[in-house]
Amino acid sequence: MRFEQPDPFQQTIARTFTYTTTAFLVGSVFFLFTSNLIPVTLRPDWIGTAMLLLYGLAYGNMTYFLTRRYLRREFTFNFFSYLIGFIVLFPTVLLVRLQGDLFPAWQNEFFFLAVIFAGMFVGIWKGRIKGAQMFEELMAKRSANPQS
Repeated sequence: MRFEQPDPFQQTIARTFTYTTTAFLVGSVFFLFTSNLIPVTLRPDWIGTAMLLLYGLAYGNMTYFLTRRYLRREFTFNFFSYLIGFIVLFPTVLLVRLQGDLFPAWQNEFFFLAVIFAGMFVGIWKGRIKGAQMFEELMAKRSANPQS
C-alpha cells in the first residue's frame, strides 16, 4: 500500500473553511459575552475610554492570532488573511446595527465601530508580519532537515 500526499488545493480549501467558521464563531461568542459592557464605552470619563480601547485591543488580538495561524502554513490563499478580520467583525457589526438601543446617537456607534475596525486592521497587519516570519522559519527548518 502506497501513501499519497493529499492535494494541496483541497487542504487549502479545508483550512480556509475551518478558519472561516472559527473566525465567525469567535467574533459571535466575544460579542455575546461582552455586549453588556458596550454601554460602559459611552461613559465620558477615563473608564469609558479605557473600555473602548480594550474592545479595539481584543478585536485586534483575535484577528492577529487567526491571521498568524492561517499564514504560517505552506499552502494558503494570501488574500484570505484580510478577510479573516472582516469575518470576525461581521457578527458584531450586524448585531450592533440590529440592536438599535445600544447607542443613543449614531456618532457613538460610528466611533465604537471605527475603534474596533482600527484594532482589526492593526491585528491583520501584525498577524501577516508574524505569519510570514513563522512560515520562513518553517521553510528553513524543512530545508535543514529534509527527512521530516
